[in-house]
Amino acid sequence: MVRATFVMEQHLGHQTYYQNIRAVVDNDAQVQATWVLVTYENTNGILEHITVLPQRIRDTLSGRKQVQIGLKQTASDVVFFNTQVPSVLGGKMAQRRPYVISTDLTPIQYDQFSQHYGHYPDRPGLLKIFKHRMNVLAFRGAIQLFPWSNWARQSLIRDYGVDSSKIEVVPPGVDIAAWMPTTKKNTKPLRILFVGGDLYRKGGNLLLQAFRSLAPGSAELILVTKSPVPEQAGVYVYNNLLPNSAALRQLFQTSDVFVLPTAAEAFGIAAIEAGAAGLAAIVTAVGGLTDIVVDGENGFLIQPGDVQSLNERLRLLAGDAGLRERMGKAARQRAEIYFDARRNAERVVSCLLEVARKESDAGNSV
Repeated sequence: MVRATFVMEQHLGHQTYYQNIRAVVDNDAQVQATWVLVTYENTNGILEHITVLPQRIRDTLSGRKQVQIGLKQTASDVVFFNTQVPSVLGGKMAQRRPYVISTDLTPIQYDQFSQHYGHYPDRPGLLKIFKHRMNVLAFRGAIQLFPWSNWARQSLIRDYGVDSSKIEVVPPGVDIAAWMPTTKKNTKPLRILFVGGDLYRKGGNLLLQAFRSLAPGSAELILVTKSPVPEQAGVYVYNNLLPNSAALRQLFQTSDVFVLPTAAEAFGIAAIEAGAAGLAAIVTAVGGLTDIVVDGENGFLIQPGDVQSLNERLRLLAGDAGLRERMGKAARQRAEIYFDARRNAERVVSCLLEVARKESDAGNSV
């Protein structure tokens, strides 16, 4: 049996990934797993009273403590980090055992998206150089890297000098059996679905403009978001739906088109959920979304902020039920091939087993 420690950040998108990985690992008799959940919350309250430190610094110190305590309390043959951040926070302790990193984007890519994420990149100087060096060492020191997209893969090679032979694109995926399409009758009004915690960063405001360009009463707009939205005709807002919930799946299954005109997106799990549910999609050509939607095949790619293209593509899908059906079937097929959460999680677990066995064989040969 292989002893594996899974160090999992608990940001919203990564919670779903964690759930999918754990569902596979906990049912694998070959793996004795320990789970270290990194919430960045101050569990003992001490740091919260050190008000001279910015909240961002206090959160980082809390996360560092969670990672290091988790690694110190576990004996394992291999460690899995679901982003590079905890592998850096773990310091030398993280590098004592072979480790694998999965990531949706690299720090440089995060900096490029900074204005959309409320993120403040470090200014040029020694601190920026030091952080980059730590990230380079973390990425290069990994036995294997599993970026979620080809976009992230390219950055690992180009920006961090990682050997391409150590990189395999393995996206998180969804539960294909749960996110099944349902048979729909081509009746009006058309149901347009948007899912994004931050309405404005995810382009929901642009979608509202495009929605108003459609004939009154011809469509309904379903917004799943944490942002407040003023009441308006034909718009239905859901503020408190949980990831992977039955209520959320039902919205996907009863919609006709998925639209995500986001300004920035590392990956876009909601777009995979839409594909698995058999929905044609309109998304922006940013981040990992270009791996999910193939323009003209299972949906359309547009450029960020291009309201005219969004209007045109939306009107095209609204007026052509046959096109929606063909693209929806292609979307489901692509999800089955590339975004099956169980199959992709099994690939990650298979790699961890292989790494642990190689290390064991190497140790026995000495």
